[in-house]
Amino acid sequence: MLAFLYYPGIEVDDPSYSLADDIDWCLARLGDVSDAERERMRALFARAITDPTATRESLFTALVEFDGVLAVDHHE
Repeated sequence: MLAFLYYPGIEVDDPSYSLADDIDWCLARLGDVSDAERERMRALFARAITDPTATRESLFTALVEFDGVLAVDHHE
């Protein structure tokens, strides 16, 4: 959802906007995770917010694997 609200230049139009705050909001929903996982997901969330089309598959795969719901077979 945050990707729908983000656009280049939002910081100029809304000086109170913070990409870091949006990323922290996403991370808070992950619960208790290791520092390494948190940093990996931080990077994925940042890319998904700023360029969702390019990051959609990798974020979805990471979330699914993170949750343990599905063992993902990486097809190209």
